[in-house]
Amino acid sequence: MNTRTLYERTEYGNYGVLNVWETLSNSWKASFEEAWEAYAHGSFPIGAVIVNSNNEVISRGRNRINEASAPINQTCSNRLAHAEINALLQLDILESNDFKGYTLYTTTEPCVLCFGAIIMSGVRKVRFAATDPIAGGANLIYSENSFIKSRNLDIKCDRKYLGEIQRVLRTDHVIRTLGRDQAIRFLDKYRINYPEAIELGIKWYKEGRLQEALRNKVPIGVIINEILKEIKTLDS
Repeated sequence: MNTRTLYERTEYGNYGVLNVWETLSNSWKASFEEAWEAYAHGSFPIGAVIVNSNNEVISRGRNRINEASAPINQTCSNRLAHAEINALLQLDILESNDFKGYTLYTTTEPCVLCFGAIIMSGVRKVRFAATDPIAGGANLIYSENSFIKSRNLDIKCDRKYLGEIQRVLRTDHVIRTLGRDQAIRFLDKYRINYPEAIELGIKWYKEGRLQEALRNKVPIGVIINEILKEIKTLDS
């Protein structure tokens, strides 16, 4: 995807915005829909989906750490209620022979907990949107552990602008949850790879943009288009 296509101005419903949302695969759309639902419910804005060998979404999960209820085969209200875990818990263990053809998409680099769960599940391919220099566990792929090696996990960070979307959502959540002073140590780490996204996240937090979007029930696709439009402005 070239820059001209990515930032082409089109109409999105009644919104004159950059129509990046329509260029996303169904797997990324579903992942960010889950991330937005997590944000809306006060949990970490992280979403994950699993697709089969035909690229059909067969499982969706979101972070539910701060939620009091969850659908069957998912977990909530505990520090293990991560998006990837909730997506993996819905897989039918009897179909485990098919797991090698599955791909897990997640809006944030899997942490060490989720990396371990992915390895144990047998899913062999992972794509994530935003790197996580604090809790990310993707580098465990280089471990000398023989079991990890035997899985031949294909795990990669996808296109940078996907990570920028995630970092705007996460920046707002971090500040809202921890306050500006305590959030600094997280934001300084995130800023290394996503400086414009962190600045935009801080700006939107001050302006209450995401909270306003929630109140007005703005679709996540519109929010994503606006994020990338403003990041392009900051980057120019």
